[in-house]
Amino acid sequence: MASQALSHTRIFVIRLTCLSFALSSFVLGGWMMIAPSSFSALLGVGGDPFVQALYGGAIWGEGTMFALGTIWPVRYLVFFQYLVIYKTMACLAGLAVLLRMDSSPLGAWLVLGAWAAAGLISAAVFPWPQWRTVESWYGAGTAGRRGVG
Repeated sequence: MASQALSHTRIFVIRLTCLSFALSSFVLGGWMMIAPSSFSALLGVGGDPFVQALYGGAIWGEGTMFALGTIWPVRYLVFFQYLVIYKTMACLAGLAVLLRMDSSPLGAWLVLGAWAAAGLISAAVFPWPQWRTVESWYGAGTAGRRGVG
């Protein structure tokens, strides 16, 4: 089986990381969907309740993907790559805004730090030395890169 390319310890770490990401996403996403203004008010960053509820739903969806990764760690492994790229771009955008503000709220810096931590954890958990073999674990191989069945 493909997962045997990863050690039992690595798979345990992947599962544990997925579980912690899933639980925190469910709590935060649920909070933002149910009471969208309260979370941003707590952090002092404000915001549109519609956008916050919409984003809360996205966070809940992210939590669902990580819950699936807890069950099938190899199948959902690529989601860590997605998070590295997503969190990096979001942090760069957020940092650009915060650096231009006269007085940026502490809560915004805390959110930025949490997002950066999630990106760094994702980068640490993904088995980069085995990156080339990940596609074959899904049955894609080089044919998938060429667009051939």
